[in-house]
Amino acid sequence: MMEAYGFDPDPSFTARHNAMIQLGNLPLWSYRSKATNLAFHDLTKYRSLPPTTSCLLGLGSKFIPTPLKTTSKKDMEQNISRFYRDICLAAHFAHSWSVEDKPQKLPSKLRVASNWQPPAPNQELYSRTMSFMRAVENALRGRTAMPNLLPQQQALLSSFQTSTEYVFPHADKGLGLCGILYESYCQDALRNHLLVEKDYRRLSKEEAWSLANAAHKSIMDWLHSYRRLLSDDAYSYIYKKTNDNLESPFGFFYTMYKLHKQKDKDGNYPTRPVCSDCASITHALGKWVDEQLQPIFRSQRTYFKNSYELKLLLSKMRLTGRRYSFFKYDAVAMYVNINTDACLDELSKYLRDANTRAKFPHYDPDMLLEAIELVMRNNIMTFGDLFFLQLSGVAMGISPAPPIASIFYAIFENIMLPNWTHCILFVRRFIDDGFAIWIHDPDPTVDDENWKLFQKEVNSFHGLSWDFDPRTQSMDYMDMTVTIEEDGRITTSLYEKEMNLYQYLPPNSCHPPGVLTGLIMGGVLRILQLCSDRNDADGHIFNFYHRLISRGHQPTNLLPIFDKAITNAEAYIANYSTSTKSSKSVARKKRDSIYFHIPYHPEDPRAKHWQELWQKHMVQPMGKSPLTSIDCGTATFPTDKLTVCYSRHLNLGNFLSYRKLDKFKGRAVSTFLPSKA
Repeated sequence: MMEAYGFDPDPSFTARHNAMIQLGNLPLWSYRSKATNLAFHDLTKYRSLPPTTSCLLGLGSKFIPTPLKTTSKKDMEQNISRFYRDICLAAHFAHSWSVEDKPQKLPSKLRVASNWQPPAPNQELYSRTMSFMRAVENALRGRTAMPNLLPQQQALLSSFQTSTEYVFPHADKGLGLCGILYESYCQDALRNHLLVEKDYRRLSKEEAWSLANAAHKSIMDWLHSYRRLLSDDAYSYIYKKTNDNLESPFGFFYTMYKLHKQKDKDGNYPTRPVCSDCASITHALGKWVDEQLQPIFRSQRTYFKNSYELKLLLSKMRLTGRRYSFFKYDAVAMYVNINTDACLDELSKYLRDANTRAKFPHYDPDMLLEAIELVMRNNIMTFGDLFFLQLSGVAMGISPAPPIASIFYAIFENIMLPNWTHCILFVRRFIDDGFAIWIHDPDPTVDDENWKLFQKEVNSFHGLSWDFDPRTQSMDYMDMTVTIEEDGRITTSLYEKEMNLYQYLPPNSCHPPGVLTGLIMGGVLRILQLCSDRNDADGHIFNFYHRLISRGHQPTNLLPIFDKAITNAEAYIANYSTSTKSSKSVARKKRDSIYFHIPYHPEDPRAKHWQELWQKHMVQPMGKSPLTSIDCGTATFPTDKLTVCYSRHLNLGNFLSYRKLDKFKGRAVSTFLPSKA
């Protein structure tokens, strides 16, 4: 009983008496915010997970258990040092700290954070800073806190963390947490992906390290060869991160279950292969490749940024005078099925082409192509105690995978699509998911022949295979349902997959209060953007509201946020312009606030308390002049504003992470290899 339900009843008491004891032991929050939707995907063969598993996994992977103690002085040591450095930087650069930049391109994210410590501020500012920091430390006691998990939930979490029987992967498309036998998970990954010899080659540990060291040398040689073409920031970033990652230079292979797809003949769901490459030897170089390819990627004729921009394009069309239909086509395992040699050859011709160079002068073809090849040919990954080298394509999960795959096929589209203007009115593609409007020929025989020829040509590019859905007047594409109305208008509605569990954050998750506001604001905006009909949008907002209720939220908290979200979304949509491009030069205003970083704990003092301490000790202590009147040498201190920046603790997804199977305490993955492997 304890393992299954979290308590042992006293057999000398009646069932009612035992129930009253258990209810009396429950904390108040479990009554006030009890979720009724606690679903998860049980993929075990005989539903062998404990009966109470849903009370934990049903909270969702983003749920954060409250730490056992509130934030202490020791927990804040790094953040206090960071705050002091922020004050010193603001004082040292007071003359330029809040000056508005001239219009410029968005800065590169490839840079190594500086650890330079500016000079100490003058005595007055130093005294105020020390006073504030002491007040913060005095307010943080590190007391024992009330947990937000019930005893049976805590026992389950502890059991699952040390389990050698189960793993808890994520479903594809954000459809929630799954529970599956460790043996089944390993066998699915090996059978579906890693033992497919045309896609992956199994390596010994020695071979893997040898390839990683060779890749490291090649990247260092590349840096040396093209040093003059790299910015100082990019060079430092790639050099440092590549050397740091040499300690553990492999990506981590894992899979996500495609629950929205049909099961195979053996009753198994297909899986999506992913490589987490943050620690891999090619990670930093891949980030640079991605940054170089993004402007080219976004300029392709079939590119669109998101569903809303696609909806805006479609809403301007009127399909009259001819017969039209929608169709969509989906690449079969696009990333891994890209022929590496063909991809490098096509990219070489395209990136060296004079027209491409004239349009995008920011890159050097030799430099970029060498980097792309290094990334594509050195995807070395681990799966438990096994090592593999990906032989074809690019791995989903690495930074440059989307632009490489999309540009590769766009090269073919640029040649192919102009030949089909008599049949294709409109076409857009989101990497491996295409959407188009078909113009029917008056002759059904000719129309069917054109349809077959078009599919044949789409499937004729270097072995990539595309699955086509039948042509129709209404279909689901990405997160929209798109429909051709009788008057020729194209309307859209929000599409939600049947397997979606709607695992919104419960109210007792250890998240800052603003997270719920952000969730509702974003959700309402998405609904109003994607729904052509306001009554339809209101229905989806109503469903969204009740799904939050079923996750334990209270109407009195939700209704004011929903009212504000609808007002804000309507104003945003009214002012939205697709002509605003993120790649354009923009004027960036420098920050006008000091940042105070602290991990969020619900029993710590609120943000208001830190603001009060800031006002009391920094902005204008009793009998002293305002903070912004303190002379810092070149100018007065530039700001009297403080922004409280919360960080989060580990969530259930972190506690139950299944990516690093080499740390799993169960059987080694190699024991699941078939005897011939």
